[in-house]
Amino acid sequence: MSTRQENQKILMATHLPTFKRLKIADPYFIAKSACAPPGEALKMQFFPNELKQGRDIYTELSDFNAVSEDPTHTLYKLKHNPFYAEEYPLEQKTSKSGNDYEVYVIPIEELVAIDKKTGKEIPYTTYQDYLKNPPKEEVETKPADFPNFAEEYLGVGLKKKEEDDPKYVPWKEDEEELKNFPDWLNTLDRIASALEKIEKKIK
Repeated sequence: MSTRQENQKILMATHLPTFKRLKIADPYFIAKSACAPPGEALKMQFFPNELKQGRDIYTELSDFNAVSEDPTHTLYKLKHNPFYAEEYPLEQKTSKSGNDYEVYVIPIEELVAIDKKTGKEIPYTTYQDYLKNPPKEEVETKPADFPNFAEEYLGVGLKKKEEDDPKYVPWKEDEEELKNFPDWLNTLDRIASALEKIEKKIK
């Protein structure tokens, strides 16, 4: 398992209490980044095989190695769009190792934020306005309030990343991870319960 896969596994674990409230036993979670040239709106890239799943995709904004870049650790959802092939542009890309691949480019405004307490879906732009002007009584949770999930709950030891391998193909990691997904998802209840206890302590 690559460093990205390990990090994505840990990142998803932080959202297990929300998935449990939503009664989603098998969420389709992929850590994703958002970028754009100066002056343009943020966009996200999704591989064709990810959209072909025909499922809602849950994500947290992160870097290429699936390390969160979102201080709020917000869970977002990209609702499945059966007309994605007609509505989103398909672009040709080349990886650093010289492998050609294709991605659909999707505006970040297509996302909805998931309220972790109620499960309510909030449009991306509305949620960003909320973050800029939050209610005074709300206190932001600091990352330090959370334990090291890799060590305490998942027994994960990070390995050397594989992107430098000339045979490395980025989307193969996601395909392999989908195959192995059920092997660790059976710990959902245990991890979710632990997270709920932590949430109660920090309130």
